[in-house]
Amino acid sequence: MKGLLERLELLKNSDSITETAYAICRKTIQKFVSENEADQYTMLITHLAMALTRIEREQELLPPPTDIMMEVYQSPKMEEARGRVGWIEKLLNQNLPEEEKEFLYLHFVNVLSA
Repeated sequence: MKGLLERLELLKNSDSITETAYAICRKTIQKFVSENEADQYTMLITHLAMALTRIEREQELLPPPTDIMMEVYQSPKMEEARGRVGWIEKLLNQNLPEEEKEFLYLHFVNVLSA
């Protein structure tokens, strides 16, 4: 987990992500990531940090491919993925744009299925 937190720190210190993104990602790691799962969560946490930064900086958002999302929506892990994204939205006190929710569903389904 140390490597995951160090990665976040590097992104924050290089101004690649915002303070808000950094704080939300740290809380997400504390809530959902165990020490032995940290490597599996690297892509998810990096995407979350960048997504929150794109939203805060009002940058363009693009959705994942539809065919991939059709698979994700059929996953038995989808309900838990929705719950985790909902938890992040509560932390933010706002709804995420659908494009970013879909990417987070994709990443959560992947780590929950591993």
